[in-house]
Amino acid sequence: MFKFILNRLLQAIPVLFIIVAMTFFMVRAAPGGPFSQERKVSQQILEKMNEHYGLNDPVYVQFFNYLKHALQGDLGYSYKHEGRTVNEMIAESFPVSLKLGALSLLFAVGVGIPAGVLGAVKKNTFWDYSAMSVALMGICLPTFVVGPLISLIFGLWLGWFNVSGWFESGDVVLPSITLGLAYAAYIARLTRGGMLDVLNQDYIRTARAKGLSPSAIVWKHALKGGLLPVVSFMGPALAGLISGSFVVETIFQIPGLGRHFVNAALSRDYTMVLGTVLFYAVMIIIANLVVDILQVVLNPRLKYE
Repeated sequence: MFKFILNRLLQAIPVLFIIVAMTFFMVRAAPGGPFSQERKVSQQILEKMNEHYGLNDPVYVQFFNYLKHALQGDLGYSYKHEGRTVNEMIAESFPVSLKLGALSLLFAVGVGIPAGVLGAVKKNTFWDYSAMSVALMGICLPTFVVGPLISLIFGLWLGWFNVSGWFESGDVVLPSITLGLAYAAYIARLTRGGMLDVLNQDYIRTARAKGLSPSAIVWKHALKGGLLPVVSFMGPALAGLISGSFVVETIFQIPGLGRHFVNAALSRDYTMVLGTVLFYAVMIIIANLVVDILQVVLNPRLKYE
């Protein structure tokens, strides 16, 4: 396992370099700059501001200076939040995004796995068709449609929850459902497919022949193998939950890292954009590594390759 983990971490180095390089040059290729939207200032003051942040240096010099500091864990100062570093802003806002992502994943797993198991056990029945129809709707509806819709119903019409903010415990409900609904749908369909495949295996027939109850066969014997497609999906799902939180945090006015990223992209806050992309890239690489290890744990036939 140590060799497997080390190999994956070494593979991540060029991936991170490419991500940083592409993001660095793409944000600088976009029209405007960090101070182009400021109130009218003299050209002399603008030059001083650019000189202070090193923006007058050649682009390749700026790139290698950024890499040098990033390797030391220093993501620089924000151009739009005076006196604040990107490290401080990530440390402050990421716990909010992490809580939102964790609750969304919990909702997706808690709804998707039972729905998929129900669809597999009750194959080609009303319950199967109902669960998969709802799952298909969850896949088709994007978060920027689901968010305002459930805010309108449960926030404005029924008055059960606040439609924006992050102040009360109930404020996590609507954003978590919005973000987790599509992934619950994917998990439901993957669980159904995996369970149908496992339920036709010889060892399941043997368990039935021994007189085991249907619930014991499903939950003790079939579920472990049936969840392998879901575990494989967890890596892309975590990446999707992270990127999807950008939209959800903006819709519900949540002070998470995704909202900072959107504002930084609009205001050309180069260091904040780069720091957020790099931080999320590292998180996704770690998440995919954990998923790969879990796959081997659940399926011993696989090897650490």
